[in-house]
Amino acid sequence: MSWLLFLVCVSGTVMCYPYFFETKKFRVGIEYDHSLPMTGGSDRYRHRNNYDPFFVTVTAAVKRGYVISYLEVSATVDALGEVDFNLIRGQTGSTSMVFQLVSNHSDFLSYNYLAYGIREEEYRKMSNIVTLPLTNAGSRNDNAITFIAFILLYTCYILYP
Repeated sequence: MSWLLFLVCVSGTVMCYPYFFETKKFRVGIEYDHSLPMTGGSDRYRHRNNYDPFFVTVTAAVKRGYVISYLEVSATVDALGEVDFNLIRGQTGSTSMVFQLVSNHSDFLSYNYLAYGIREEEYRKMSNIVTLPLTNAGSRNDNAITFIAFILLYTCYILYP
């Protein structure tokens, strides 16, 4: 009878052992006031050989007349696993982004993503405000300042040897 109790205790301990996960969140782009969720998705992959890297490539696209303002990605792996995020193609202001998740030392990879978009006309207005082209370097002349500093230092060196 005691061996049965021992067997139940051991099997209960093994089956109830907690399984820990690690979730990493990635964000690419700039969050604007009028950004709307456009497309999203999620999936889960099992990986048989957890010592080799496992690659998942996903394309996020938005509706016609919109551009991607930012992209949120959340990836979950084992507690000892690693996950990396790489943006392969696209950028803020494009109609699609291709990203890649690389999982290593994990039995599985679970991810979800959500692409936020903004109207193309609004994005053009915002991008013109945010990135103003600098037409000149101002009234500063670096060559003249360097030459004057050199003359002053040389004069001090000659006067005070």
